[in-house]
Amino acid sequence: MIYFSKLTFCQKKIGELALKEKRKKNKHRPIAIAVWSAVFGILFLAAVAAYSVCAWYQKTFDLEFKDLLYTLASPLKGTGESTMAEVRGVILPRVYTYGVLYVICALIVSQRGRLWKTLRRIGAAFCALVLVLSLIFAAKALRLPAYIKALTEKTTIYEDHYVDPNKVAITSDGKTKNLIYIYLESMETTYASSTIGGKQTDGNYMPLMTALAQQNVSFSDKASGELGGFRCPIGTGWTMAALLSTSSGIPFSFPLGEGGNNKMGEREYFASGLTTLGDILEKEGYVQEFLCGSDANFGGRRDYFVQHGNYRIFDYYTALEKGYVTEHNGWWGFDDTTLYQIAKDELRALADSDQPFNFTMLTVDTHHVDGYRCSLCGYEYGDAEAGEELLKNVVSCADRQLASFVAWIQEQDFYKDCVVIITGDHPRMDTTLIGETEYFDRTIYNCFLNAAPTVDETLLERRNWTSFDMFPTTLAAMGFVIEENRLGLGVDLFSGEPTLAEQYGFWYVNNEVAKFSDYYILKFS
Repeated sequence: MIYFSKLTFCQKKIGELALKEKRKKNKHRPIAIAVWSAVFGILFLAAVAAYSVCAWYQKTFDLEFKDLLYTLASPLKGTGESTMAEVRGVILPRVYTYGVLYVICALIVSQRGRLWKTLRRIGAAFCALVLVLSLIFAAKALRLPAYIKALTEKTTIYEDHYVDPNKVAITSDGKTKNLIYIYLESMETTYASSTIGGKQTDGNYMPLMTALAQQNVSFSDKASGELGGFRCPIGTGWTMAALLSTSSGIPFSFPLGEGGNNKMGEREYFASGLTTLGDILEKEGYVQEFLCGSDANFGGRRDYFVQHGNYRIFDYYTALEKGYVTEHNGWWGFDDTTLYQIAKDELRALADSDQPFNFTMLTVDTHHVDGYRCSLCGYEYGDAEAGEELLKNVVSCADRQLASFVAWIQEQDFYKDCVVIITGDHPRMDTTLIGETEYFDRTIYNCFLNAAPTVDETLLERRNWTSFDMFPTTLAAMGFVIEENRLGLGVDLFSGEPTLAEQYGFWYVNNEVAKFSDYYILKFS
């Protein structure tokens, strides 16, 4: 009896403990469900955000991951507010909509019961699956596999082909010319009519620039009379990289991360082992100036030009100080109408001095996304404030402004002593007006006015060349003579010597400069 009594007592106590534990578990179950719902909700919304921004990126941009990475890693001062606003506009509405739907579903399946428990598990698995699929899509959209592959390979292109400007003779037969170098933001030959070398089937949005190229010296990848230009390998496809490659003959491949050269504001010196156009002209006694309509700090432009050539810098903040503008225009700083006005004033001042000069300027209105409508832009292609209609109007306006500025230069007394070089900086980063055009067929505009050397007409057509070749070609256009006609990875196009792209093919050059190089890091950093 005693034994059974104790057994009953124990069973009772066990039952009470089990009941107590069950109540405790039931008490904490809503909290656990809420916590896990929040965790998987965050994962789900992260997947939605990742997919949304990458789908938008894939549709809007044509950009290699390396170029994207270096652009994002650059200092953000001076960036266009409209681009960031568009990113927010893509992400936030979808995150809000799917967030509300998720909360509703989470509340429904939070009820007790085996069915609801099973549904919660299915929902959690679904959220995890969506995240994995969105990451796979993101990797594809951002072209991440190709970037990772390139990082695992090494190149010897610099050991084999780089020509150090300090190790060759750069001389002149007589007085060299002043330089006016006009970089046109994202100016491709793609904007021209397909009948004269472009890709547009409904007109030519750059007729005046086309005429300038046809009436002066312009190197083309196409047949005689067709508008063409140079190609941009990996590491040259954003503004700072384009400025670097065309003036030094190498791509932008400095290391990312702490101490990397892309973090220009944190470096004591930008590319201390590199000799550039600015370095060479400084030694020749040139006064040099760089003009842009945005913050010159963006991407390290100020450091590059100041430390390689002691350039004077005239940017948005200089324009504020001197009273050209009173406020930011919400785009990048001030538009090209003001830029050209300032350029005229600065050129007059430079020409009044008795020193040779290099005046380099960068336009901005044709920047992605879709360009910026200034007060001079017309509506001949429609009144839309985004997309192809807007960009057609902006490119046409840029065409007129550039032609007007060049005409003004040619009217000045100092023109006879100047070479004027006009190029795009890099291909468009968005896909507006580009459509399905292959990257190889998207060449960058170029035009040389009043160049020092004469050129054989046959050297102007069917050329396969890159932004690297602009470095020695610029010096040659000014009247300098380069020993063996090569600097950096570039070749003087006036010389008739084959470029690296002509010797080995563009894709060889493109793929090699995408790889890691010990020489690059040790030599240039």
